[in-house]
Amino acid sequence: MGPNSPVKHVKVPVIPVVKFPDETWMNDSTPLLLHLETKGEGRSLLPDDPLLRFACYLIEDMADEWLVKAMFHYRWFYEEDRKVVPSWLLYDACLGLDENTIKAMGQQFGARQISRMPKVGCTPETAPIIETSTKRMLAILEKAVVSKQHFLFGDIASLADVAIFGQLYQLKDDPTPSAMLQKEFPFVFRWLDHIDDASGFEGEWVSELTPALKDLLKMAGDTYLPFLSANARAIDKGETTFTADLPEGFFTQEIFKYQKKCLDRLRDEWTKLTPAHRETLSEYLMGGTEILDCSLAQPAT
Repeated sequence: MGPNSPVKHVKVPVIPVVKFPDETWMNDSTPLLLHLETKGEGRSLLPDDPLLRFACYLIEDMADEWLVKAMFHYRWFYEEDRKVVPSWLLYDACLGLDENTIKAMGQQFGARQISRMPKVGCTPETAPIIETSTKRMLAILEKAVVSKQHFLFGDIASLADVAIFGQLYQLKDDPTPSAMLQKEFPFVFRWLDHIDDASGFEGEWVSELTPALKDLLKMAGDTYLPFLSANARAIDKGETTFTADLPEGFFTQEIFKYQKKCLDRLRDEWTKLTPAHRETLSEYLMGGTEILDCSLAQPAT
């Protein structure tokens, strides 16, 4: 990143970075999109119904913080992907450099990313859990994208669709996951191109939870929320790693303080719902309801 890089204007140097007309700068995709929602210009990424809106927040968060493991795992776990992807990424980022420089820089970048795999929970031990969980979500999406509604919450893309797209679109290009998607989830593979430019889609939000949304809420309840809860409890205890008991097995990784904030935000949104809305969602979240109700929120003694 050069001296004129936009990331110098934000606290954490990650993209995307946006400069607003009032000379303020923001980054991080979710806060950016939610900030734009407050401007009230153009169509929304969030359903109007409070129950559906919470479901959208939760599924979006699960894509950002759990599905990202699939992207990281498939990109850096298999040898074929390790060989070609680093050069591709550096070619995209550094147009104009010669082939040898691109390959050399790609090797450095690839080595750095591979070294970070344990930090984000991508290890040989967790690989089967990540792949099984990813295919569970893909199976839900495979049915959803050929239903009456083209997107999860209706005829137009939601915040949750965008978050899922952000992770899966990386898999679409990388050799190993691309082959998997085309063979096992061909409609999801094509749907990713549709959502890459969803500007032509018009319509309405759904009025109730669809089968796909119910299944994704169940996944959030038995996988994502227990994962967030285990991380939060470990942080409260002053531990450096945690293990979450998930349907696919025991998942261990280093603590991640940002994901504790994610759980706090979800709990805050949960409190804004009416008792009736919470009761309806609890039918699908199951044990995840207790986590959102903060029964596990107190620091361990």
